[in-house]
Amino acid sequence: MIPVDKALQIIVEKSDVIERTETVGLDSANGRILAEDIFSDIDIPPFNKSSMDGYAVISEDLTSLPAELDVIEEIPAGYFPTKRVIKGTASKIMTGAPVSEGADAVVMVENTEDLQGKVKILSKVKKGDNISIKGEDVKKGEKILSKGTKFRCQEISMLASTGNHKVKVLSRPKVSILATGTELVEPDRFPSFGQIRNSNSYSLFAQCQSAGANPEYLGISVDEEKDLMGKIKKGLDSDMLLISGGVSMGDYDFVPSILKEADVKIVFEKVAIKPGKPVLFGTKGKTLVFGMPGNPVSTMVIFELFVKPALKKMSGDTANCNFKGKARLNKDFKRKRAERQEYIPAAISCSGGKTTAIPVESHGSADMMSLTKANGLLMIPTGVDKINAGEICDVMWFSAADPSYMPA
Repeated sequence: MIPVDKALQIIVEKSDVIERTETVGLDSANGRILAEDIFSDIDIPPFNKSSMDGYAVISEDLTSLPAELDVIEEIPAGYFPTKRVIKGTASKIMTGAPVSEGADAVVMVENTEDLQGKVKILSKVKKGDNISIKGEDVKKGEKILSKGTKFRCQEISMLASTGNHKVKVLSRPKVSILATGTELVEPDRFPSFGQIRNSNSYSLFAQCQSAGANPEYLGISVDEEKDLMGKIKKGLDSDMLLISGGVSMGDYDFVPSILKEADVKIVFEKVAIKPGKPVLFGTKGKTLVFGMPGNPVSTMVIFELFVKPALKKMSGDTANCNFKGKARLNKDFKRKRAERQEYIPAAISCSGGKTTAIPVESHGSADMMSLTKANGLLMIPTGVDKINAGEICDVMWFSAADPSYMPA
């Protein structure tokens, strides 16, 4: 039985970035990882443009105020000026329109008076005021995004602005999900006596999607070696195989032996964690294999702690995947045994600059209902059997931490 930190270190070290790539459009790029450097095919701005509604002028004409200038034309956005501004003249111009030749500044419309064919200028401007210079943001041929960038709306806007309407991205990890247990039936069936509905596969499917992977459900394997071997062999064609159930020490827990028969190298089979001690991790080539307990809370916790970091690395995503912090406990926590690191479902809240956590009442690792009331986990270190209300504890959110999060 190995410590949690050691197990995670091993898993991350054996997780390789997937080398496959695919080309996607801008409508599918959000959250994806760029597989090549991106360059601009244009200057941005593509011309000297006005950053204000107003008048394009020669700044030296405004040494004495107020100044009256002849208006020679009007330039809406999307039109190109046809006349040159010379001494004593101005062009009325809209935001985003090209600045007339000869003009070196734009006076905001708020600082002018329209005199029907003329304009009265009420404030001075310096050369270059309210003009965005051609190429000041991006120059043609300039690299705008580097390989490995994770696309957000900002980066997608830059792709669109520079003509990169299709981009090469890293493929998402393909994850096969297999449930084991003769007692399992699918959610659309009413379980008979001794049966339970398969929930783990669907929670794992959702967790994989949230982690940026492409999950595939392989169905339920009965506790019979031939059926289990066939489904495991199919799952080993993926980048990752997740198996729930069948990894403990019972007479019908065939998963470890079948994996070994399928030439999977078992790296470890137990971790000093609660829930989820009998977690198995192995590899076959670059395929990662996780065998998780059948209890749904155990499966969900193991995914958050071990599977999600592996998927993030395989995806080329270097962003933090587990959101950890400190919170003040609102309720006493006690446990009978402290030889394992324990993760307790918790309701974590941020208010008034303080972060607090309340353990959610749970009936054990089969009580998935408790997790519906939780948005994260309390992390109880090995050797700690009690935390009093008011003390500071470590917490982990299931997804992004509350934006109002403040250290406890």
